[in-house]
Amino acid sequence: MTSAELQDPAEPVVGPEAWRFLKRLTAVTAGGMFIDGYIFAVIGVTMALQTFKDDLHLSSTWAGLISSATLIGIFIGAITFGYITDKVGRKAMFLADLAGFAIASVLMFFVQTPWQMFALGLIMGLAIGADYAIGSPLVTEFSPTTLRARLTSFLQIAWNLGYVVAFLIGYLITRAYPDQWRLVLASAVIPAAVCLIARHGLPESPRWLLSQGRRDEAEAVLAQLNWSLESGDFHAEKADETKFSVIFSRDYIGRTLFVSLFWTCLVLPYFAIIFFQADVLAALHMDNPVASALLGTFVALAGAVLGWFLIERVGRRKLLIIPLWVTGIALFVVAFDTSLPRLILAISFFVYLFAYGVASILCGVYPMELFPTSVRTSGVGFASSVSRIGAAIGTFLLPIALNHWSIGGTMAVMGAVCIVGAIFSQYMAPETTGRSLVEVSSKGARGVVRTTDAASAPAEARVA
Repeated sequence: MTSAELQDPAEPVVGPEAWRFLKRLTAVTAGGMFIDGYIFAVIGVTMALQTFKDDLHLSSTWAGLISSATLIGIFIGAITFGYITDKVGRKAMFLADLAGFAIASVLMFFVQTPWQMFALGLIMGLAIGADYAIGSPLVTEFSPTTLRARLTSFLQIAWNLGYVVAFLIGYLITRAYPDQWRLVLASAVIPAAVCLIARHGLPESPRWLLSQGRRDEAEAVLAQLNWSLESGDFHAEKADETKFSVIFSRDYIGRTLFVSLFWTCLVLPYFAIIFFQADVLAALHMDNPVASALLGTFVALAGAVLGWFLIERVGRRKLLIIPLWVTGIALFVVAFDTSLPRLILAISFFVYLFAYGVASILCGVYPMELFPTSVRTSGVGFASSVSRIGAAIGTFLLPIALNHWSIGGTMAVMGAVCIVGAIFSQYMAPETTGRSLVEVSSKGARGVVRTTDAASAPAEARVA
């Protein structure tokens, strides 16, 4: 992808300075998503080790709590630091969250008890949640319309890439040295430290500065990119007070519901399944469940790459709705575990992972587009928090469900969650492709309707 290929005459000219900056900003933001995927994978690999369970004397209850600790932390961190970021700015918070994550990563090497593992997972989740609420909106606020979806959806590819790299590293190390699980957990400090250093010196978001009435500072930031307030739609940004209640107002409650619901229905089954993927695959009678789980991480990554390639060609709405239906149907097929050949079950399971990967890139696009600058990180933080508490519930309950239900019953419930998300998205998902950020985030945006108007809106125009 080059700036020339995607440049629109109505957009700010993406010259060499701007293009270098956009690539750097996207890379260091993607670093945060990479770290998020990385820590989920190393915790998942570690928890599969008998040495880890023996060393910490792990009960099934503690296993559920530890597996959901990071998700609970994200719930608290995203909603809290999202609002703080709207109040104090993006720049400082973008550094502080990774510093906290790096410290917690180092301490992972010294854990001796389940509660210490839980506490550190919670702290890491707080940092990750903050990064969710800060990083993607920051990329969105700098990106021209024609580049916005490509840059923000790339962040989701980075999450999957981090998961693949960490799963592979963790698998290889623990297979040879199963007693070195602390080293695997602490390895997350390496990408965190690199990313933290690379983020140093980034400017404040000009859109946030404009929303605070700091016009001169915004002009100075834009001048560094050879842009001005007349570039794109920067001039249309209005100063406005940050009020958390705005995301629940009549004009925005529908959008808040939409992004929270589709995000939750997408990630609740996925996080629950991947944390215990080896157990799930073993229950499906896979000969080598750990190797199959490793393959599954590559399949999800491939789906995310395809979604990134298609997003500007197919549009947001179709790229969300169709894969959501596929994920639900695929898991319902997997639910017939005793009635179907093993090959059919395996194919359906990997189809689910691939379709999830395709749809997952919308988590980095829709939430960033549908809220105004004054409450963008608040809205994204709230939706991210809701999705992660749903994922935490699923992650906590899945091992319990596997113990008390059949694998078929568990997968049927997960499939039903995906279908609910597909139905909501069918009714509420907007098409924002090709529209400026100010246009789609404003309360009177065409095709972005309030919940009170949704019943009378045509299907192609509905949104929350």
